[in-house]
Order: sequence, then C-alpha cells, then structure tokens
Amino acid sequence: MLQTPVLPAIFYIGHKKQKSGYPRIGNYDLRVIVMRHGERIDQVLGPNWYKSPQAHAQVPKNMPKRPNSLLYVFDPPITREGERLAMLRGKQLATLGAAADYCYSSPSSRTVITASNLLIGMNRASVPIKIDPILFETMSWNPHLKMLGNISPFMSTKDWSTAGYNIDRRYHRLATYLNPNETEYEYYHRSELFLRSIERRYGSGRSRKNILVVGHASSTEIFPIIAGRYKFDGNRFGHNLTNMPFLHTVILERDAYSKIWSVKPVNI
Repeated sequence: MLQTPVLPAIFYIGHKKQKSGYPRIGNYDLRVIVMRHGERIDQVLGPNWYKSPQAHAQVPKNMPKRPNSLLYVFDPPITREGERLAMLRGKQLATLGAAADYCYSSPSSRTVITASNLLIGMNRASVPIKIDPILFETMSWNPHLKMLGNISPFMSTKDWSTAGYNIDRRYHRLATYLNPNETEYEYYHRSELFLRSIERRYGSGRSRKNILVVGHASSTEIFPIIAGRYKFDGNRFGHNLTNMPFLHTVILERDAYSKIWSVKPVNI
C-alpha cells in the first residue's frame, strides 16, 4: 500500500539544507516546476487493466469518455490514488511558495489528469492547462504506438473540456506531429525547443513567474540537462530513469540578471 508523503521540515537544495521548505532567496525571474505524472493504472493492474474487475474502482471518477475506449490501452490514465497524491503534492508545493501561474502538459491522459489535480491542490484550478505533444516522452520508447498508424492515441482538447477539465483551447501547440522513429537525440532537441519557448514567452517583465510542466520520467531528466547545459548522452539517457518515482519533481530557476539556469532537486 502506498504511504501518504509527509511534508518535510527540510528540503535538500543542491548540497545545502534549507529550513522552512523551499527557499525564497535568490533573484530569479523564471521558475519551472517539472514533474512526472502520477501512478499509472496499467502499472498497478497490469497491461490488461481495462479487463480487470478492479478497474472500475481504480479509474479516475472524472474520466473522459472516448469514442474508442480501446485507445486507453495505448494511453492509460492514472489511478484514483494517483489523483489523491497529485492533489496532495500540489498542496505541498503551494505551501512552499511554488504554486503555478501557468501550466503545460504532455497530451497523454496520465499527465493531463495529474496536472488537473496538482492545480486543484495548489488552489489554482482556474489556471488552464496548455496541452502540447512536444512534451510527450521519447517516441522510440513507444513502439506500440506504430500499430495505430495515423490514429492519435490522445484525446482532443475538446474531449477534455467536455469532460470538465480546464484546458486552454486557444493555445497554439509547438508540435503537431511526432516522428514515430524519433531517437533520444531528437527528443533532446524538441525538449530544448520547448524550454527556449518558455524563456521567450515569459522571460520578460519584472514579475516572477512559476510554470508547471507535467510530463514523464524523461521530462524530469531532460530539462535539467538542457537548463544546466550538461553533456547529453542519448545512449545512456534511459538508464537513469529506471527507478524514477511517480510525481518526481525538479525545480529550475533562471537568474534575473545572468539568465543562467540553476537546477534544484526537491525531495518531498
């Protein structure tokens, strides 16, 4: 049974210990909170979860209906426990002064549902979710999606909105097509494109901005590499993600003067 995470008295930021949660010092202008989605239902009930008698009790209550329900096999949601923990994580981040002003999500159902519950926990349900395929994980890790051909496994913004999710339907996506044969290096470049777009969109002005990005295990690994300008090894990239927990969180901050990013791992 999963245990409820406890809000710690101390966060570990780099090699220093900071009391009172997330440190508010530092003159940053952009803060990007990158998170992995919540608990996947297929990793709890197995690959045939949709046939399990337990599925009804595990599926999120506000689950959008799809014309072809079998597409959920290719795009599994999170569990109700995953929803609860995502909401709790949102509360924790808000308590630490890291509530979202803007929110972006991968188009997968597990990330959109996670993002919605994080925002509810942050008391930021009014912040619309901007869905962008550019945030989906490395395509080479999803060979099963090739079986769909030209059929998208993801739901449209209209479907999400109809189900009651607060989706930004005016948002213009940075990507509308993902190469099914994409390599890890190509994934790196599209992720870099996204982070640079965040800098252009929100990097001017005097007010600080918190941007929540809900993606996959690969998201919490790739964006610190890009922000920190570390060398990227595509051959070893996937090896670092084996034991990545659900709702893993990394915070990036950009200095307001030097425009240099710092990477701040957060342990909750």
